[in-house]
Amino acid sequence: MEMYNLGQDDIVGNSAPRQNPDPIEAHRSDCREFFEHAHAAISVICANLDQQLGLPLDTLIRRSSIDQPSETSLRLLLSWPQTGDAEVGDNRQITLGGHTDIGTLTLLFHVSGGLQILPADKDNVAENWRYIRPEPGCALINVGDTLVEWTGGILRSSLHRVVTAPGEQARVARQSLAYLVRPRRTETMHRIQGSDVIPPLGEGEEEDTRSVSDWAAWRARQVMNGELKPRTTGGRRVVTRA
Repeated sequence: MEMYNLGQDDIVGNSAPRQNPDPIEAHRSDCREFFEHAHAAISVICANLDQQLGLPLDTLIRRSSIDQPSETSLRLLLSWPQTGDAEVGDNRQITLGGHTDIGTLTLLFHVSGGLQILPADKDNVAENWRYIRPEPGCALINVGDTLVEWTGGILRSSLHRVVTAPGEQARVARQSLAYLVRPRRTETMHRIQGSDVIPPLGEGEEEDTRSVSDWAAWRARQVMNGELKPRTTGGRRVVTRA
C-alpha cells in the first residue's frame, strides 16, 4: 500500500506551507475546500454525539477546531490490484494490518471493497473478519481511540484492516481518502466532564493529564514496540446517573 498525508494546518493556513507534490500544489484551493466540507460533516456528527452524551452543544467540535493547530490530516491511500495467475480472490493479501484510529473521528471515502472489521466479541482469526460494503454517495465514519478515552469507554473504536478486495474488484486498484481528525494541540486526555452519561473516574483510576500529542506518540510507540496489541476498545454499557 502507498499513502501520502496532507496536513490540514498546511492547507488551511494554521502553519507555514510545506511543499507538496505538484498535483496537490496545483489544486491547493480544491484541497482547502475539501477540508472545509469534511470538517462541516464532522461538526454535524459531533453535534449528534454531544446530544447523545448529554453534553452542551459544540463541546466536541470545539476540541477539533479547523482554525487551530492540530495533527488532523487527509490521507491518500492506494492499493495495487492483485496480479498473477491465481484465480481472483485467491491468495488474498493484507495490505494494511489490523488497527484502530488514534484520533477522534475518521471520514473514509472509498468506492471499492477491501475494508474489513473485526466484531468486538470475536477472536482475531481470518474467518471472523467481515467486509464493509462501500455504499454509493456515502462515507464511512470511524470513532478513534482519543474519543474512547474522553468518554470513559462509552464510544467504541473498532479494529479494522484492508485486504485484497473480493471478486472482480481484486483486479482494480483501490484508492481511498481518509480524513483523520485529531484534537487541537492544546487539548489534554482529561475525561470529559459535565455529562450524566460519561462515567466519572472509578476507584483506582487516575486522570490522564498528558497532552493529546504526547498520549498519541506514547500509544504509537507501544504498538510499534509490541507492548500494546491493537484491539477494539470501548462499548461500555451506558448507566445514566440520577
